[in-house]
Amino acid sequence: MRLLVLSDSHGFIGRLGTILMIAEAEGPLDAILHLGDGYHDLTEFAGELPPVYQVAGNCDLFHQDTLGVYDFSGARIVITHGHLQHVKSGTDQLLSLALQQGAAAVLYGHTHLQKMEWKGGILLLNPGAASSGRYAILTINRLGAIQAKLYGG
Repeated sequence: MRLLVLSDSHGFIGRLGTILMIAEAEGPLDAILHLGDGYHDLTEFAGELPPVYQVAGNCDLFHQDTLGVYDFSGARIVITHGHLQHVKSGTDQLLSLALQQGAAAVLYGHTHLQKMEWKGGILLLNPGAASSGRYAILTINRLGAIQAKLYGG
């Protein structure tokens, strides 16, 4: 599986379109994960996208879904914006969340800064702000092993 990970698009539809074109040019996408602060930004591309999984960020008013837990090819992935886990102060709460959910990865945004780290075999990944052209691609093999790469940084 090949997953495009986005966050913090903040209404920059043109940048989002560019990211989508580049990511799709490198190979088909099985899903898109949007981690908040741009909850409706992908609707501009409706009908042209693979399945979209998303959560609300602190700037996404009137949306309450701030956490998602999904299984992709045997890998459980938690998605969140990160503001409720206070990610600007560190990733300890994300790691706890991953352990509670039995997750192989937690994907988050909010800081606008790209970051990828492995803690205790769990991937903690922030793709950076899509509004600045940053994103990540996750590849998950049939055994559930995850590989990740950051782009635009």
